[in-house]
Amino acid sequence: MNRASIASVALACAVVAPWAGAAGFQDFAGTWIVRSSTAAPWKESDNPVGATEDKRIVGRSVTFAASAVTGPSPIGCAKPVYKVDTVGPDMIFEGQLAEAGGGAKAPDAAASAAKLGFAEPQRIETLDAGCTEVQFHLVKPGTLAFGLNNRVYVMTRKSFTVP
Repeated sequence: MNRASIASVALACAVVAPWAGAAGFQDFAGTWIVRSSTAAPWKESDNPVGATEDKRIVGRSVTFAASAVTGPSPIGCAKPVYKVDTVGPDMIFEGQLAEAGGGAKAPDAAASAAKLGFAEPQRIETLDAGCTEVQFHLVKPGTLAFGLNNRVYVMTRKSFTVP
């Protein structure tokens, strides 16, 4: 096999590997861009969502490196201790997807996760950096989501290099 063929096979494995089994830190490492934000499904109608935080975060970069998470507050933090778990839809966004609001019946967390675009709503790879209050959920290859103050933010991968 020549070098170009080996590189092609390695790249294909790198793209497919995250979905062959459980994710690891390497599936989150690198730089991501916060692309959008929407009101969270659990947000109660009488609880207003401010627009200032959204404007401060959307468009910004978040980098997961061995020594730090860099990004806008409260996402960035020093000295992360990364942990990746596979969780159900009732565990993402601090359990908010499964919470009943205002005495209503508890929502179907899997259906809500599917509406948010999660490729496998029953098995969601989640990164906890251990130094920030935010957890990051793998929606599909190249896309992460996180919840903050009754909003769901979506990030896409900017680079695959591990900083």
